Amino acid sequence: MLSTQVLLGLLILLGTVTAGADSSVYVPLEHWVYRFVERLEAQGRANGFADGIKPYSRNKIIELLDAVDKKYRLDLSPIELGELDLLRSEFVQERAMFQYRARGGAVFADFLARQQTDRFSGRARSEAEVVYRHRGGGIVRGHLGSRVGFRMAFEQVREQGSRDYEYRHDLYERRIDLPQLKGEAADFHEGTAYVKFAVGPVDVQLGKDEALWGPALGQNLGLSNNAPSFNMIRLQSQLGAFKLVSISAELRPCPNRSDSPLCVGTADSAATYAVNGATNVRLLERQKYLAAHRLEVALAPWLDLGFQEVVVYGDRGLEPSYVNPLMFYWAAQSHLGDKDNLLMGLDLDIHPGRGRRYYLAYVVDDLKKARIFSDDFANKFSLQAGMLWVDPLGLSDAELWAEYVRIEPWLYSHRFPINTFRHFDSPLGHSLAPNSDQWQLGLTKRATRDLEFVVYVTRSRHGENELEADGTIHNIGGDMHYGWRPGDERETKQFLDGHLMQRTELGAGLHWRILPDLQLEVEYAQEWGQGVPLPPAWGPAVPLAWRSGYGDGGQQHLRFDLRFNYF
Repeated sequence: MLSTQVLLGLLILLGTVTAGADSSVYVPLEHWVYRFVERLEAQGRANGFADGIKPYSRNKIIELLDAVDKKYRLDLSPIELGELDLLRSEFVQERAMFQYRARGGAVFADFLARQQTDRFSGRARSEAEVVYRHRGGGIVRGHLGSRVGFRMAFEQVREQGSRDYEYRHDLYERRIDLPQLKGEAADFHEGTAYVKFAVGPVDVQLGKDEALWGPALGQNLGLSNNAPSFNMIRLQSQLGAFKLVSISAELRPCPNRSDSPLCVGTADSAATYAVNGATNVRLLERQKYLAAHRLEVALAPWLDLGFQEVVVYGDRGLEPSYVNPLMFYWAAQSHLGDKDNLLMGLDLDIHPGRGRRYYLAYVVDDLKKARIFSDDFANKFSLQAGMLWVDPLGLSDAELWAEYVRIEPWLYSHRFPINTFRHFDSPLGHSLAPNSDQWQLGLTKRATRDLEFVVYVTRSRHGENELEADGTIHNIGGDMHYGWRPGDERETKQFLDGHLMQRTELGAGLHWRILPDLQLEVEYAQEWGQGVPLPPAWGPAVPLAWRSGYGDGGQQHLRFDLRFNYF
């Protein structure tokens, strides 16, 4: 009933569309323009433009590129200048393969193609393990006058190689909805589609898309793009130094299917109905929703403060308290009986210029107010801190970055599986599992506008749940998919408790822009592991009872990624 009212309200709003705000479509999160903006921010050339609310709109990118071209063009290095002109040719001048313009608007269309190859060796494998992912599709975007924008993208994906595809966790790709498992291959697809318009000073987006919130260069603790896209209503506005965004979204529960053993048992087995006879029976679809809002304020030209709340709830319709973009969700959850999964985050983005940028994020998941300073399992925290140094020690056209992430036990999980911080079985936040930490250090060097090299080192630790001899799980909060259950320890929690896994990875690669929209990435990584899952059942989505075992040893990973355009 409420969803019908929401749609009716949006149709009414469409009749009052104005040209006051930004109706241009969003730029895909994987586009290299975001790295260019991060570099500009560290140099003090993007103050007031860059923020932790992504994706950015095309108009926002155009505004920044025009400002940099006008104010800093003479200060840019030859490589930076080449990148600026290349981006302006894409965003300001338009270079889509198919273009149609009329008095009432314009339509732009392009192909999507991507070939990914991952080769793994070592760690007791008798022969190399190879995974191929073939992607093909297209993009259509455009605008109706200056008031309504729209974008549609679709890609069909086939994964195949040396694996047998019988279960969902056999796929190497984790951003999946409901794949077709065919033994020697698996097929799945991804699609996004939305319209965007302005109602007074508010940008309104209606449709299927993704979101990334937070100050980090890549993944963030709150919302990241590790899960498939989802249907949403996104409202966004700005008042001087204040920026506000709000999302009401529909998620999909972990699929309770025989080919998804991780999710079996998360639905009521009695909740079925028959279609076309007694033999054709299917489960009732469980409802699952996400509500989120983020407020950012520029305390100074070089200092941004962000606050956000994200709540996941289900097994009922949309909650008016959560749909309200101005509601304090912590208070709303108390009003509704403390039965949902609420995450709150606070972050700082410090960019004083001189090629430096620092960020810090702190997230609390389901804080237990009565025992706030205790080790109770319900007090779940996480921390993320990092820095970006542009042209370190005088090394031109280079970037040095470092980051530390710590995720406490039980984060993202919930005692009710419907409230787990996931979409299908993919994390909505950081991909690092609960009860883990990770250090990263990397250096990127551009040799030309179209060729760059990267080296990095990563060190991670994870305390995993333990499988007892009788088949039960000793749950120490090391898996997002296993929330607290009666009988689990709840008075105390210990970081890195359980089965300890340690990994150290050293990698190097190159990124070559062959054509403006055709890019190749090649990367090689050597990983040393202690107590890590062994192949063949070693992926992050493999249920604990289905693991092949644990051990020590090295693993080599060679990756090729050739892509045309961004999904």
